[in-house]
Amino acid sequence: MFIIVFLSIPHIYSQEDLFDDAEFFLSTEEYEEALYLFLQLSKKFPENHNFQYKVGISYLNIPGKEIQAIPFLEKAVENTSLKYRDKDYRIKDAPHHAWFYLGNAYRINNELDKALESYATFMDIRNFEKNYNLRIVENEIQACQRAKIIKDSPVKLEKQNPGPVINSTPHNFQPVVNTEETAMVFMQRLKFYDAIMYSVKKDGEWSSPVNITPQVGSDGDMIPTGISPDGSELLLVKASRFGNKDIYISKLKGNLWSRAEELSDKINSVRNEDHASFSTDGKMILFSSDRRGGYGKLDIYKSVRLNNDTWSPPENLGKTINTEEDETSAFLAMNDLHLYFASQSHFNMGGFDIFFSEKQNNEWTDPVNIGYPLNTTGDNKYYQPVKKGNTGYISLIGSDTNLNEEDIYRVEIFPLSKIPFPQKTMLNKSFKLEIINPETGETITVNYEREKDEFRIHSTKSVEYELKIIGE
Repeated sequence: MFIIVFLSIPHIYSQEDLFDDAEFFLSTEEYEEALYLFLQLSKKFPENHNFQYKVGISYLNIPGKEIQAIPFLEKAVENTSLKYRDKDYRIKDAPHHAWFYLGNAYRINNELDKALESYATFMDIRNFEKNYNLRIVENEIQACQRAKIIKDSPVKLEKQNPGPVINSTPHNFQPVVNTEETAMVFMQRLKFYDAIMYSVKKDGEWSSPVNITPQVGSDGDMIPTGISPDGSELLLVKASRFGNKDIYISKLKGNLWSRAEELSDKINSVRNEDHASFSTDGKMILFSSDRRGGYGKLDIYKSVRLNNDTWSPPENLGKTINTEEDETSAFLAMNDLHLYFASQSHFNMGGFDIFFSEKQNNEWTDPVNIGYPLNTTGDNKYYQPVKKGNTGYISLIGSDTNLNEEDIYRVEIFPLSKIPFPQKTMLNKSFKLEIINPETGETITVNYEREKDEFRIHSTKSVEYELKIIGE
């Protein structure tokens, strides 16, 4: 009689296996998984500066945890090399680029002087230009300098937390709200995936959110980006298996949302479409795309809804709004006369900032940074305006007492004031006057509306101004 014995031989998970798996997660932008593995390696080999660098890069790409990258990158820059070989577990030195990423971590944490020192060290090493784009470093340095100017003139910001019904978990983000603020769709981080939640306002209170992820047909790969004025249509962005993103639409039928369907190929291209929202009348959409023919990376386009839910050929919003960098998360307010969007360019503080532009004579005015503290030295996107635009919804990380958590807020930005003029004037045409301080970037805009006989002042600085008209 033969007895067959099966022996269970445990797999030895080597340092190389751990590193390869971590590198795979890093390359696929699954930063939480990469962080978990790189942390194991950095604890086992604390003097391996490459492992410290990888932990820092992972933290730097996780919203709300960027500042935790600082001690690891500080350790990494103790030994750097210009002859660095990526994805080789035997390498013990960090790449020289660790100085650049340390500067980014300092910038995000508002340690602007330290950020400038790190960028300067990065630039001082000979021959670094062969390995990196000089313009990228210069842009980061300029962003730190602009951040100092913008922070010196903060805007007044009032925040209102919708309460535990909406912010019921540690992470609630990317809200879209209809014009009347009666319907809200947002993302909520659950145990195993990020869910799409839907809530309606009844008697002034938000209802318990319903998880509509299965209704719209999402496998955890869709994010809401826009909702129609009446709350009956939802725009979503879905990441495809080919890596690019496309825009989908779902419609409310009774109490259920329909399975999301892809918009036409006039809107979606073979490139990325990463955001879409409705105009204030629902007859047009704004969307961002990096398709060919734009001014740079992601540009903002508009398309008008025709009969039978077809769409007109997209039209680029133009070079006043779009730059050679990314512009995205565009929303309209005030009868489509006010535009809010995120940009990595213009007069920003670093990363993405939110900007405001006003349509005058069918042209968009030069974008204005909506100011600190709503904009920070990190990435700021997805400001959903309501009413005239200076009121809106946004998710904020580390606000109030939740240091590493993301909650949804209703915010109001000041100053955006109307000043009624007490008597009729001799002015017979509308006009705009801009007063710009070239040293600080502060801009005061005075608009006179002849039909209303009214002056409006918009300022980038939180100061009240008195307007005096002198003369007959």
